[in-house]
Amino acid sequence: MEDSEKNGKNGSGAGMYEPNGQKTAPKGTNKWLIGIGAVVLAVVFFLVGWFAKFYAIDERMRTLMWMIDTLDKKYYQDVDLDQLYDELYDTVVPDKFSGYMSPEEYATLIAESQGTSSNFGFALNTEEEIMRIARVVGNSSADNAGIKAGMYLYRFGTSESDLRTGDYAALTEFIRGKGGRDILFECGYSRETARPYAARSEEYLASYCEYRDSEATFKFRGTEELELREEGAGFAGLPADTAYIRLYEFEGNASWEFVQCLQKMSERRRTNLVLDLRYNGGGYLSILQSIASHFIKNSEEPNPVVATAKYRNGKVTQFRADGNDYALYFNENSKITVLADENSASASECLIGSMVDYGAIKYNDIYLRRTEDGTAHSYGKGVMQSTYVTLKGDAFRLTTAKIYWPSGKSIHGVGVTQDDGAQAVEAPLLPGETDLFLKTVFERLSAPSVL
Repeated sequence: MEDSEKNGKNGSGAGMYEPNGQKTAPKGTNKWLIGIGAVVLAVVFFLVGWFAKFYAIDERMRTLMWMIDTLDKKYYQDVDLDQLYDELYDTVVPDKFSGYMSPEEYATLIAESQGTSSNFGFALNTEEEIMRIARVVGNSSADNAGIKAGMYLYRFGTSESDLRTGDYAALTEFIRGKGGRDILFECGYSRETARPYAARSEEYLASYCEYRDSEATFKFRGTEELELREEGAGFAGLPADTAYIRLYEFEGNASWEFVQCLQKMSERRRTNLVLDLRYNGGGYLSILQSIASHFIKNSEEPNPVVATAKYRNGKVTQFRADGNDYALYFNENSKITVLADENSASASECLIGSMVDYGAIKYNDIYLRRTEDGTAHSYGKGVMQSTYVTLKGDAFRLTTAKIYWPSGKSIHGVGVTQDDGAQAVEAPLLPGETDLFLKTVFERLSAPSVL
């Protein structure tokens, strides 16, 4: 610091002299001195601010910073600081709904929230000895190839002669670096029926809804933009006056897609609806506000409250429906049935709560999977996360509020249950070639006592 000041004051040794022999500053020196002074002052203020901020930090945090710095410089072996920080980040996360995201992970999250994904388009259940397809994203390469949820994944490779077995770690290692290249996944509901499906990890417009009725199936397809296209036969056993809409997540274009499905329902003269929320882990409240607006049966408010958030400091935020157009798609005699399981969470449970509280459904219109412990319930997530982002792009998703239904009910830690009056269904979590859950519900809906 002192050296810089000396250089600033005496750095004119190369200056010229006036005829009288007196040394004078060259033109622009005053501006140059002012510039140097401004930089010096900025550095001083920065250091003062840094030290003030550093010593305002909790003493335990300063000690931790000192320990890490000493560890990095003095430990007798090289230290993997990335692993150390990963472990520290995990320690700071207070619950399973919160978490740290790197700039790359956060950028991917934002892209997916806007409907753009870049992957094969399926998720795996690795709890069993053999890998099993738990979820297939609409309009993905896997979906277009014909891979379906519930199938087992037996082998994988780049060609039929290259197919090999392996666990999840082996699969992950195998597909690394093969983006944009066809990979064969040997899938089926049994080894006897398994065959290779070609899919590739590539960018696509993800779809989160699909429509079916007793006569036809419609799915969203497209590369530049999505459109609802007919793709084969409908559901056997589904009553002729009933439409079926599967909502996979409250993400991306889901609210727009959902309206397209409702319009298809009206166009095909279906007045009853089966809304499938199984395996729907939730998503964004803004999409909930849009979709809930179609199920406000007993309210004349233009924008009824569909969820309320309560924060630790006492702050209360009401989330209101984007509209109120139940009568546009349903009539007084319409029957709406909701399907859920132990993975139906968060926004899914909020939507169910709004439908119950505004009279679109009763509890006995809800069908829940009976789990292996004999209970039937949805997930039970009644909390909301907020995301805080640094200038660098790191993100910390943190649980910041508890969520309540319009009636004031909280289902956090409990979920929607059979004790509420919901109906239990005996079925496996993932469907086989026949979806026993749907088969059971369709049979109950078709029974004379239910009509």
